[in-house]
Amino acid sequence: MENLENHSIKGIIQQNFPIFSQEELLEEMSELCRWFQHDQEEEMVRVGEFPKWIPLVIKGAIKVSRTDKDGGEIFLYYLYPGQTCAMTLNCCMVEKPSEVRAVAEAGTEYIGLPRKKIAEWMMAFDSWRSFTLESYNERYENLLATIDAIAFQRLDERLLQLLEDKSIAVGTQDLEITHKKLAEELHSSREVISRLLKQLEKIGKVKLSRNRVELI
Repeated sequence: MENLENHSIKGIIQQNFPIFSQEELLEEMSELCRWFQHDQEEEMVRVGEFPKWIPLVIKGAIKVSRTDKDGGEIFLYYLYPGQTCAMTLNCCMVEKPSEVRAVAEAGTEYIGLPRKKIAEWMMAFDSWRSFTLESYNERYENLLATIDAIAFQRLDERLLQLLEDKSIAVGTQDLEITHKKLAEELHSSREVISRLLKQLEKIGKVKLSRNRVELI
């Protein structure tokens, strides 16, 4: 994690988020935001915490999931470059703790915006308001897709989709991940996921090795 010069931050925002065209907003962002870089997978927000920073993703991906009191987890969606987390925005707007867990994948870089400015920018800047509403709509569609997948897709289809999402997130088809971790994210058991992975390997969708899954 590091600070960049204000003019560098401003240039990065303009390049990756051209919707922010209002000079006063850009100046405030440049002055108040911080630059974050994660060289390894790292938890950003826990359920029940008040997020300190709103991420504008520049590189890599952020995984958003729901967890229960027993430690169970279910994957919701990824945030990719050019996106932010509407659920985190909502928490900041209404001053309530996060209801989701956010984890930055290895190699992720983002600009963190201070949560205390979010409501003020919503009232003051048309471009921020438009970006926020668009983010709400995108995440709503993500959640509908997740609900549809849980309700209507077979588990092997959900597993393959999760692997494809992870491949996009980390930029490689050779994924370093355990069967146990995949099971947690799909709210299933390790034994079931191992069996489904072997079936996917038999039909030529993946290649398995120790703690690795390669998409074919």
